[in-house]
Amino acid sequence: MHPCLLVSEILVNIFAEVNERDEEEAARTLAALCRTCRAFREPAMKVLWAHLGTLVPLIRCIPCVKIVKSKGKLQDDLPTLVLEREMSSTDWEIFLSHSRLVLTCGYYVSRRDKHPVLNSPSHDIGVDILRALSSPPPSSIVFPHLRKIRWTDSRKDSIRFFRLILTPALEFLDMSSITDPVYSVVIPSINDACPSLRIMHLPKWPFLHLPDMFDKWPNLAYVTSGPLADATIQSLGRLAHLASMDICLHKLHDIKSLVENPGFSTLRRLVLRAYNINLATAFMRQVKSTHLREVKCYLPHGTTAAGIQEWITILLDRCIPRRLEILEIEDYADAGAEFPAQFTLTPDILKLLSRFRGLTTLDLATACTYSLDDTALTQLAICWPSMQSIALGTHWGWRQHSDVTLKGLLSLVRHCPQLESIGLVMNAITTDITSQRPGGGIRRPKVTSLNVGDSRVGDPLAVAAFLSDVFPRLLSVDAFNHLGGRRRPIPAAKEHEDKWKEVEKLLPAFSKVRAQEHPPVGPRRKAFFLEELYLA
Repeated sequence: MHPCLLVSEILVNIFAEVNERDEEEAARTLAALCRTCRAFREPAMKVLWAHLGTLVPLIRCIPCVKIVKSKGKLQDDLPTLVLEREMSSTDWEIFLSHSRLVLTCGYYVSRRDKHPVLNSPSHDIGVDILRALSSPPPSSIVFPHLRKIRWTDSRKDSIRFFRLILTPALEFLDMSSITDPVYSVVIPSINDACPSLRIMHLPKWPFLHLPDMFDKWPNLAYVTSGPLADATIQSLGRLAHLASMDICLHKLHDIKSLVENPGFSTLRRLVLRAYNINLATAFMRQVKSTHLREVKCYLPHGTTAAGIQEWITILLDRCIPRRLEILEIEDYADAGAEFPAQFTLTPDILKLLSRFRGLTTLDLATACTYSLDDTALTQLAICWPSMQSIALGTHWGWRQHSDVTLKGLLSLVRHCPQLESIGLVMNAITTDITSQRPGGGIRRPKVTSLNVGDSRVGDPLAVAAFLSDVFPRLLSVDAFNHLGGRRRPIPAAKEHEDKWKEVEKLLPAFSKVRAQEHPPVGPRRKAFFLEELYLA
């Protein structure tokens, strides 16, 4: 054997590569390596047990564990792991020899509690096993190297075991799926047990009132949480390394105190799930960060044009506008009887967005409509040279005639050369463009889909020709698909919807033609061009 293969660190890297490249057979391959050679055993075991989707494989290593088939009638009912007898010292030695290798683990009670990203559990875990594992031998640490845990078990019998696995080395903790009663009992246990926590996901709905809770975790960088008390928010704002925060806002009692003590100076990403736009605006007054890159706001009770204007104005003051890259706002309420008077985003309001010159993503999915024409859109586009994805009200539609034409769309893509995704309501009835090269030579091959909301359209053939010239790889046009309960149909809405479907059907044929018009310039094609040049 080559001397390099006797170095444990090298073998760990090699086996980790095996684990990455062969996901389906990785476990079997690593298990075979453990049995193949003594030099391979320890490094292969480290990789095999480092990251577990569930605790089931670990528990099945205990000799006294047996499987009991489910007697339920549901297809999702899984067999349960239970103990045949009490765990002996030998059982504990086997369990601890494997658990010491675990770095990442997800804990799930059953298939119904699984996390969508991780593997589904193959068995339920019985309460007797939880009770047994909650009483390990004296002076033994069950998971000494655990760095990451996702916990979904809301049973009271699991609380003691959960407290046991909270170690000083823990950096990632996800409790977003546990219920309120267990949540309120467990949180105080974490304060002193996990000083190294960097990432924490808490349940999004229970109200939490622990004034100095976040002071216990000075290294916390990423937080997802439900509603917090004012004092708890202030403690969160004092964190020196907080980079990302996703928080729910239902009420803010002491607004004056929050505003007088701005924080969150290191924040780069902010997601607000607020009861209304006023709460989101009030919270933004507390934020003062020169590092802010991403801001998202979700409002279940909707907003008005004036509310959006105030929110954007405060945001401009709370960050460095040119550094903001992602801005999204979405609400879920109907505009109401005042539409469109109080729900029209005018060019003056939209002009505020032009100060965010570093934007790469802009998504305004609100109940508001737009007073926008080609000139105003061009003035905005000039300010966004880095824009990659833009959506202006296409999710719910503008519910009135748009003054933006295909020329406005052309101007948008001319000034935003990096665009990959576009959502824009237009008036595509008149195609006042040349028939030879409708796009005037402007091509954006990265764009493969276009959302036009409740746009009007005239001649499907002319529009398809225009779109295929500007977007040669465009394959789908999304129209009238997400209007839902807010749908206030424009005149002849069904007719326009059918015409957009016809446009979409024509696009594949046009794309093939455009591909023939602009073949790739390979070595032979380049030589042909040079030959033509010399002969001329």
